[in-house]
Amino acid sequence: MKIRLAIIAFILSVFAISSCKQPQALQYRDITNIQLRDLSLKPAIGLDVLLYNPNGYSVTVKGADIGVWINNKHIGDAELAKSTTVPGLDSFIVPVRLNADLSGIFGNAYSLLSNKEVDVRLQGSVKAGKGVFINVPINWSGRKKLNVFEFDK
Repeated sequence: MKIRLAIIAFILSVFAISSCKQPQALQYRDITNIQLRDLSLKPAIGLDVLLYNPNGYSVTVKGADIGVWINNKHIGDAELAKSTTVPGLDSFIVPVRLNADLSGIFGNAYSLLSNKEVDVRLQGSVKAGKGVFINVPINWSGRKKLNVFEFDK
């Protein structure tokens, strides 16, 4: 009898786990509020990343491993400023801090200082979930106008 109950419980738990829907990946929408926050040998750039949660439930975004390229030159790696809980089926802003590499910035100095549009690429992942966290891929490229003259106050 106990063996039969254990088998039934195992089959029901496998069925319950397999019927759970895999969370959908967060969708990139835009980058806004790009500001140079610290002008030093290791400059820090703040930016807000607008994402959309296509899931019908809220998720927490708590980690990031995102490389940033401008005009195909790696300029640094981004990290989340803080963990954020986001509602389901809604857009949200994640504040990101980019720890820049001077060689990538110097290679793009004219484009950055002239305020022209540049090719931007984000590639990596964010850690998101509800209880169980998974790495959600972020792969985006497009053209953006960067304003490096707006310093954070």
